[in-house]
Amino acid sequence: MEQLSSLMKNIISVSPLPTAIVDTNMCYLAVSEKWISFYNLQNFPLIGRSHYDVFPEINDTWKEIHASCLKGNDQTCDNDRFERADGTVMYIKWEVRHFLGSDGNIAGMMMTSEDVTKSTGTLINENRFQLFMENFPGLCWISGEDLTLKYANKCFYETLHLTEEIIGKNSEVIFGHGIAVIASEQNKQVLSSGKVIEFQQTLRNEQGHPQVYKVYKFPFSDLKWEGRMVGAIAFDITKSTLLRQELDKSEAQFKLAFEYSLIGMALINPDGRLKRVNRSLCQMLGYTEKEIKKLSVQELTHPDDQEKTFSMLEDFASGKMEQIKYEKRYIHRNGNIIWVIIAATMLHDHNGLPLYYVSQIEDITKRKEIENDLVLSEKKYRTIFENVQDVFYQTDHQGLVIEISPSIEQYSGYLRSEIIGKPVSNFYFYPQDRERIMESLSTNGFVIDFEVRLKTKDHELRYASINARLVIENGSVVATEGSIRDVTTRKYQENALKALNSELTASNQQKNKLLSIIGHDLRNPISGSLQLLGLTIDSLSEINTDELKEYLSAMKQGLSSANNLLEDLLDWAKSQFNAAIFTPVVINDVRDLLDRAIQTIGPLAAKKSIELKIDLGEPISLKADRAMLETIIRNLLTNAIKFTSPNGIVTLSVTSQELATKFCISDTGIGIPKERISLLFGQTTFSTFGTADEKGTGMGLGLCYDFVTRHKGQIWAESEIGKGSCFCFTIPKIEDFDE
Repeated sequence: MEQLSSLMKNIISVSPLPTAIVDTNMCYLAVSEKWISFYNLQNFPLIGRSHYDVFPEINDTWKEIHASCLKGNDQTCDNDRFERADGTVMYIKWEVRHFLGSDGNIAGMMMTSEDVTKSTGTLINENRFQLFMENFPGLCWISGEDLTLKYANKCFYETLHLTEEIIGKNSEVIFGHGIAVIASEQNKQVLSSGKVIEFQQTLRNEQGHPQVYKVYKFPFSDLKWEGRMVGAIAFDITKSTLLRQELDKSEAQFKLAFEYSLIGMALINPDGRLKRVNRSLCQMLGYTEKEIKKLSVQELTHPDDQEKTFSMLEDFASGKMEQIKYEKRYIHRNGNIIWVIIAATMLHDHNGLPLYYVSQIEDITKRKEIENDLVLSEKKYRTIFENVQDVFYQTDHQGLVIEISPSIEQYSGYLRSEIIGKPVSNFYFYPQDRERIMESLSTNGFVIDFEVRLKTKDHELRYASINARLVIENGSVVATEGSIRDVTTRKYQENALKALNSELTASNQQKNKLLSIIGHDLRNPISGSLQLLGLTIDSLSEINTDELKEYLSAMKQGLSSANNLLEDLLDWAKSQFNAAIFTPVVINDVRDLLDRAIQTIGPLAAKKSIELKIDLGEPISLKADRAMLETIIRNLLTNAIKFTSPNGIVTLSVTSQELATKFCISDTGIGIPKERISLLFGQTTFSTFGTADEKGTGMGLGLCYDFVTRHKGQIWAESEIGKGSCFCFTIPKIEDFDE
């Protein structure tokens, strides 16, 4: 590193900014006097010392900035928070720039910094004040003595539908002559008195509706005391004004409602004296207003209800009770009993003392007579309801259970009280059953023998047959009612029969499939080989060695295909009929297994000049059924060769992941249409001719899927037409596959 010249050091020392030059090891080469005074380093030797020794408080972020600069990445910041070792905080504007040595390489870095703490604090306060004013929930503005608008906040613009273009304009231009004259008088009053004034002002909004504002105006000067200005804030009090008007209107309406109400109303003193009554109450009890005011509540009450009435009045007077609704009996002037329902509320004065209570009194004598008749009817039908075997229920229009027969406990374990008031959807095992029955009810208005699945208190599934109908009043659905019959035993028997039929059907399909393959795919190559063998024997004296070799090779290929097909058939049959014994063992090095698979499939690849590759890094061990794993790899490799054109490439790769070992067989073949990828591992089998018209069994991928599933792994395929396919499967890293 070349040393800086004395002239350069002298130039740097008088830099108007705090400046330091360091080499690539962050050791000081030169510093300015401003740097020394800015960081209080007057008695601290710097030249040759590490910047990090001088400032041990520097964190990793700064070190990363320095390292980046020494790699050629200059950086700058206009406002950065910096905390010193003594805890003091400052805001600095800094820049780091690299410089080159005579050899053209980076030789060091120049650092400059500037204290901007004061300007930052002022800017922050200004921003905070501006943010406060923009979010202030009232109108704020400042105007000059000449009514020129100096400032307005966001609420001012939005409420009055104005823009910032009005700043600097006169109030008369903005609001018109009338408002400007009033504003001028108000501003003169504020400036002359130096005091705050407040007033209400009504404006009309865009729809022409009046809006009432509470306005405060006050004298205002800016920081430099320039000019005489008036500040103002205004709040929309339209709602409170309207509420006050509504309150006055409500009081008048209450007087009318009290006097002309169709039910009895009374204002009653805490001692039980009637202070005010309406005409309906007088008619109900057979007294005139003058007569009834001479009586107390106790005197009008039936003797059997007087004790309760007296206790209630005491509770009202003591403040224990604020309101109540109850039934009681009055005595009519002619001696008849009048049943009433009373809703009473105690009112208090401004000191919280009981003033009087307002009572609404409704004659329910006829209703009581009907209720007595209904009690007898209810008792008779309740006996039937509680002893029927099927479960009868009712729900309201919101789906809440409002009634259900006690026999529900026998079927579900729920008490009747645990169900009433709860949403009926809580008791469906599957929510979609509730949706289905509601859809059918909405369409037809009823359901008959509708099968659903309900759950018991122990969360067991119960099958039920429901008959139900909608209850419609005045054109609206008000309830649903119906009956529930437990058909769980019958349903289980039906399901068992269906399962047996399904198993028999599947077994027949597997048998037919096996016979079909044996009868066609296995017979053809054997039959062809036998015919070729017969031809060879008949023509043995006439053919030469090359022709004999060709015939024998063709027979070998046919018999080899038949043998491979037979092995796949046996593996497939074992898998389908659960006869394949799953025997996982530890495979210490998967390389041997891959080499064996390549050796077996090699002749097929060589025939099409296809290159086989193995992509395996470090040795990988796993636990798996060796025979099944070899079958999976062999089938996938055979498929890849089958659908790869001559001179193509097939790659077998193995990678060890955290939870599993991943195998992938990729090729550069013709690819698979997207719509067929989802069918590859399904129940349906199909075979496609290869690029050299190779014929398959259609069972290979199904067999791979079964064997991978036995290992609790996954298998999938990715493909792109014209570019090739990739089949992958995983063998999980688990010790016990039966867990």
